[in-house]
Amino acid sequence: MTNSAMLVCSFYLKKKFSREDSKIYKLNQEIVTNVDESPETFPDFFSLLSSFCKQNESFSDDEKYRKMFSIKSGSVSSYDKGTYRAMSFIIQSGSYGVEADMTNRHTMEVSYHRSEDEADVKLFHCVAYIPKDTGNVQVNKGIFVFQSIATYGVKTITVETMKRYFSELGFTLETRSVSVQAFLQKLIEQGALNKITFFRNHISPNAVDNIMISTGREEQSFVKPQLRKEWLDKILKIFGKADQDNIIEIPDDENFDDLSIQFKLGKNIRTVRLKNLDRLSIVEDIPDGILSKQNDTKLIEYMIETANAYKQNIVFEVSVKE
Repeated sequence: MTNSAMLVCSFYLKKKFSREDSKIYKLNQEIVTNVDESPETFPDFFSLLSSFCKQNESFSDDEKYRKMFSIKSGSVSSYDKGTYRAMSFIIQSGSYGVEADMTNRHTMEVSYHRSEDEADVKLFHCVAYIPKDTGNVQVNKGIFVFQSIATYGVKTITVETMKRYFSELGFTLETRSVSVQAFLQKLIEQGALNKITFFRNHISPNAVDNIMISTGREEQSFVKPQLRKEWLDKILKIFGKADQDNIIEIPDDENFDDLSIQFKLGKNIRTVRLKNLDRLSIVEDIPDGILSKQNDTKLIEYMIETANAYKQNIVFEVSVKE
């Protein structure tokens, strides 16, 4: 089965062109559009998001990036639990512009020739997650979880389409990083670190290690590692640089080309891979057994569970510095 993953990012909504923190909307409360001619009132952010989904049921064509986009009709579902609410929907998106012979990999026969105007539209699930207000907290920050399939994703085109729609209503949608550096530091302090794996594309200079004739990619793992502070600070600095500048810089004196950190989050083991980081999101694999062509219930439940686990590491009363 084709590999699927999730991209996790936080979001908030503010008044268009505003700089004051007071203009950030409380997501569980009434939101009024800033259109002078005909202002519209939405009971909460989910109502606003439902409006976006309804408005985009027909395909739009981004000729600049050669991509199609729509929300599948009838795919919107809502979930109301004790401490949070969530909404899921299915995004239909695909690229066009490249001719290709669609070839059966078993028979090697060409089924048909795809023209430049045919888009390879795929279905991607998305979940929006917002904790409920409590006596002390009025929530103005939520979480988006986007499914990706192999090398294909829809976070960028979906967020850009949302931004255009919300802008017409007088809102600005902002997405923010779930800081991997701060997130990992907290997990390590809590003793949730399970395994670190180092990857290198060259053979070790140690003759004892060179037992294979093949010059394949090497992996070296440490289970339940006890890390020295100096080394941990160096690794967190690498992740922090990737968070801030979207630049992966591994020092020349380090004997690895990539690394992954596996940790326990809730009841599940999750993995963050350095070179798979997206600047505004955490990327993690979807485990085997979750995906099903016949039923997407398990996938949606897992995406909601993921957002619920990450909420412990996000401040939901946002403060913005312009």
